[in-house]
Amino acid sequence: MLDVYIIRHGETDWNKEKRVQGSTDIPLNEFGERLARVTADGLRNDGIRFDCVYSSPLNRAYKTAQILTEGTGLEIIKDERITEFSFGKAEGLTWDDFDTNPSYADVAKVFSDPLHYVPENGGETFEQVIARAEDFLEREIRPLEGMCKSVLVSCHGAITRALMLCVKHIPLEQFWKIYEPNCAVNLVKLKDGVFRAVYTGKIYYKAPRPGIV
Repeated sequence: MLDVYIIRHGETDWNKEKRVQGSTDIPLNEFGERLARVTADGLRNDGIRFDCVYSSPLNRAYKTAQILTEGTGLEIIKDERITEFSFGKAEGLTWDDFDTNPSYADVAKVFSDPLHYVPENGGETFEQVIARAEDFLEREIRPLEGMCKSVLVSCHGAITRALMLCVKHIPLEQFWKIYEPNCAVNLVKLKDGVFRAVYTGKIYYKAPRPGIV
């Protein structure tokens, strides 16, 4: 049996400003690093130790992985398949931009109407993101069963939702209903080749600030 802990990165300034990040490489802010340290303490207090660590190449996820594994000497493996959803034209926009500027109506469908979202300016489709999430689970994580006991996957809000969608087999229209605040912890167990979600959206701190991917 293999325990897979999928954890969203700590807060960034763009999260705080409710600004879409996507593939834009925004670092953790001071509060985000503190959230990661609180989460690291919570995991240790729960007796959770990792044997293997994967991270999105983006700074905010990689720094979170570094904090979560500080002092362990574990190698952090960067994997492009778990980088964040590329939102194209939507990156850098805020909820207010979507609400007040009609020219962003089609772009806003990425959050309001996933089934009919068409990306612009190099953005990804949901199908592309879900495909790389599934590839990561099947080709990278599944072979680890029997080789190690506990894996950390440090990534982002949307790609975490894509991973959980693959595990839980939920429809695309429920994509954004999966609760994923900063430093949310999701536990997936792999046993006899079958993935099973144990819990999602667990946090080790109080009163999370609302933020978007």
